Amino acid sequence: MASFKFPPELLAIITSLSDRETLRALRLTNHLLCAFATKNLFFKFSLNTYDRTCEHLELIIAHPRLKKHVRKIYLNTVEDDYESDDDRLEVDLELPWKWKDVLSMLSKLPNLESVILRFDKNCSIGDNYGETPQSNEYRETIIKWLGTGLGSLKKPLKELGFWNQQNVTPLTKDFQQVLSTLSSLRLNVVHEIEAPYSGYEIEKEEVQEFYARILPSVWLKPSMGSLRKLSLYSNFYWGFYPQFSLGGIHCPNLQSLTLGNYSFFEDKQLDWILSHSSTLQELYLDDCQILTQTRLSNLSKCPIPRSRMKLQTSEGMGEAWHHHYPRRWNEYFCSFEKHLLHLRRFAIGHSNEWDLQYVVMPFEKERDLVPVLMRDRYMAFDGDLAVAHFHSLCEYAGHVDWPHCDDEDREALKALYRKIKQQVDYGEFTMGEHKVADLMDVCSR
Repeated sequence: MASFKFPPELLAIITSLSDRETLRALRLTNHLLCAFATKNLFFKFSLNTYDRTCEHLELIIAHPRLKKHVRKIYLNTVEDDYESDDDRLEVDLELPWKWKDVLSMLSKLPNLESVILRFDKNCSIGDNYGETPQSNEYRETIIKWLGTGLGSLKKPLKELGFWNQQNVTPLTKDFQQVLSTLSSLRLNVVHEIEAPYSGYEIEKEEVQEFYARILPSVWLKPSMGSLRKLSLYSNFYWGFYPQFSLGGIHCPNLQSLTLGNYSFFEDKQLDWILSHSSTLQELYLDDCQILTQTRLSNLSKCPIPRSRMKLQTSEGMGEAWHHHYPRRWNEYFCSFEKHLLHLRRFAIGHSNEWDLQYVVMPFEKERDLVPVLMRDRYMAFDGDLAVAHFHSLCEYAGHVDWPHCDDEDREALKALYRKIKQQVDYGEFTMGEHKVADLMDVCSR
């Protein structure tokens, strides 16, 4: 193959887009292709719980050249989430004891930049709602081993991701230093859910504590100084109830922000996004909603000051505190267009990766988010109902105060896309159970 002449830059692109089987084959062709294929083949490594992958990683760590190529590791305590009808749910998973030794050797990977830890989506605080395969002790032990390994790294870690991190699982002290140097943090939080979902789960003290204190103080404030990319998802609606405050949190280098299942209810939240206007280039809002109406009789856990609430009596529902938030998505889009001068990519919609029946959340999928104005982009919150607190347009279709601004939202979104020069499909297509036409979720099939 003496006549094989390709620019090195082109070979790098080709091999970076090749699957693992192709890369293995390319390593057997010639020295040039072998070098490019090897770099991409060992760039990422997936460590699973069975011994064979542990042995493979140990062999890579022991190899003087191969270990230099490893930059990202996926730590998969599960390869596929357990489903509710899976017989394996009845068996507690045993700890992968080989991980204890392997994770302590991460410092021997000189160019390691990214670590993603994946747990199962099912979790439980106690024995209230049936079996879960990974106990609290299981999760805490894995995190303790990982913290020890990351704490010994010779170079600061750039990216850390927790896929299905249970809200009650604590971080060890080793993570504080790791968080302080991160440029990318991904956190998908799972909570204990009773089947069928009743709405009482968000009242649990552990859930309230996570959003009021743990998320801002333990996760975000230690990392905010260095973060360039932040992705936050929850299998509960969050932002309003459970109460979460962005006060004291600012990421001066933030370039990419992704929020999943997040509720907007006051201008402070929009202002917080706009406060990153000098750096923010990408913004993704996945299944996020504006709460136009809220109703509560108990304000002890409400983030809205009493002075902004009105005590009203509703027919058949009694006396309660009400709050009306007048902002609409078209106002948000106009603010993004006007103030986010460096914005290059924006999407609001519903990721196809969501599976609400089994509470599966998207992970590393923000660039796949299809821009759609979903029907439940506006919601109402009623804290006094015996069922789920959040309600969509479908359930409140006859509400006289419900927003009727489809055209305004669509035109403002199109104006934003014209401003940032982002190409978007304005045609008709189906997305899961939704039919989309001209950016609008017109109906569910």
